[in-house]
Amino acid sequence: MRSLFILLFLAASQFVIAQKEKPFIVVELFTSEGCSSCPPADRLLSSVIEGAAPESAEIMGLSFHVDHWDYIGWKDPYAAKDYTLRQRAYGRKFKLNSIYTPQMIVNGKHEFVGSSQRELDEAIRLESSASSHIPLAISIKSKTAETLSFKVSSTQSVDAQLNVAIVEKNLTQQVSRGENRGRKLAHDNVVRAFDMRSFDGQENHFSLKIPEDLKEEDASLIVYIQSSDNWHVVGAERIPFHQLK
Repeated sequence: MRSLFILLFLAASQFVIAQKEKPFIVVELFTSEGCSSCPPADRLLSSVIEGAAPESAEIMGLSFHVDHWDYIGWKDPYAAKDYTLRQRAYGRKFKLNSIYTPQMIVNGKHEFVGSSQRELDEAIRLESSASSHIPLAISIKSKTAETLSFKVSSTQSVDAQLNVAIVEKNLTQQVSRGENRGRKLAHDNVVRAFDMRSFDGQENHFSLKIPEDLKEEDASLIVYIQSSDNWHVVGAERIPFHQLK
């Protein structure tokens, strides 16, 4: 059964309280348009997002484009240094000798080469049996063409990291240089804006800049929290942009 969103309108604010009736699975892909090994991982992320059965776990994909491939000749337009730093932080959590692309991380617990269908299927199978989660309340304060302002809170006290992202699907790019020269690449759920901070369940205020070229019909807001000690994802919500009135 699909997640239920209760929309309560009070004055100028919109309160969105998500009541999840099935497990959630957050799939983070670290990728780059400058990496010739990454397009299969991009396709795998797209397929798992599109192919998730409604009655199974809700899969929330995020494609983080890192910048450490930009030197090779193609500057990835979706890459950001902050995403590279996030991947390095994961590398320390998993005690890896080095970071690499493509890399997938599922619910902060499972790490593997991002094009591995077998390992992704196994991680999803394991995480689909989880039932507990920390509820999140997302209150939209305002939305303009330039900025999305909102609040996030929980009814439970937690010691966590709170992540918020605007993602966009159905993106394509003609690459003219680097390892993927001459290829037209397709991406889904590319992270276009991102912020994170410590979270104890109390109300947090966010203001994300909306990219000028964002196609709102293809965009979503994804909010997820990770335990501070091990970065396991313990709560997550996704809201299509067209619902953020």
